[in-house]
Formats: sequence, C-alpha cells, structure tokens
Amino acid sequence: MSLLSGCSLLPSSSLTEPSDQAVAKRLEFANKEMQVRLQYSDWLLASHPQQRVQERQRLKGASDLESRVSLAMVNTHPSESVASRRAGLDQLKALLPELGLDAQAFLRSWIALGEELLARDSRRDDQSQEVQRLRRQIEQLSAIDEQLNQRKLNRGALP
Repeated sequence: MSLLSGCSLLPSSSLTEPSDQAVAKRLEFANKEMQVRLQYSDWLLASHPQQRVQERQRLKGASDLESRVSLAMVNTHPSESVASRRAGLDQLKALLPELGLDAQAFLRSWIALGEELLARDSRRDDQSQEVQRLRRQIEQLSAIDEQLNQRKLNRGALP
C-alpha cells in the first residue's frame, strides 16, 4: 500500500511540461536572437575591409561566447584570406556545442556557405597558380627561342 501512495508524490505531467506562456517567451527570445544574428551577418557581408579591422579589434579581447562567435564570423568574411576563413570556420564549428539550437542552426548555414565559398576560391587559387606556372614556362621558352634566334643571326653574319 505504501508503494502505491508514493506514486502520488511524483510530479504530475502538467508540472514538467512548459506552459504556453513559457513557450511563447522562449519563441520570442529565439526570434529576437535570430533577428540580431541576421542583422549582424547582413552588416558583416556588406562591410568594408576597414570596418572588419575595427570590428576584429573590438572583439579580440572579449572572452564571452557571443564575441567569440562574432569574431569567428568576421574572420570568415568572403573577402578575407583563405587561411583566415579556414580558421574562422574551424572556430565556429568548435563553438557550436556551446550555443543554443537556434544559434546552431543559423551558424550551420553560415558554415556551409563559408565552406562552399572556400572550396570555390581554393579551386580558383589552384587554377591561378597553374596559369602563373604556365606563364613562367612560356617566358622561359620564349627566352630560349630568342637565344636560338640570336645564335642563328650571329652564325649567318659570320663571313
């Protein structure tokens, strides 16, 4: 009998489920947080290099989570160097477990976009290096051709 009476001491399901008001507040907070993230990302994508330098300086000394996320985002701007972008993406991935689900979802999209741009730019860098290598070879071959032409001219000028 005492076993059954103990069941009444367990919390009822109505106490463990969040109220409609709590859910509404949580959704309102998540919506505001997402709006702030979207506004920051919009500003960041439209920013000039000097603005990013200033933002990086502002965020560098801060140790709070939001500042670390913002700094990593600044470092992943499409105009930043490949090395900076790679490091920023790695930092964002490392910070994901510390963030809420909504922030994680947003940053996963940001990371996916950054990785795609990085892959594209890496291919372009590889192609650019190949073009430069081929130009050097052409210049070397042109120099050799010029030397051969000079030798022919010099031989023809000999009596």
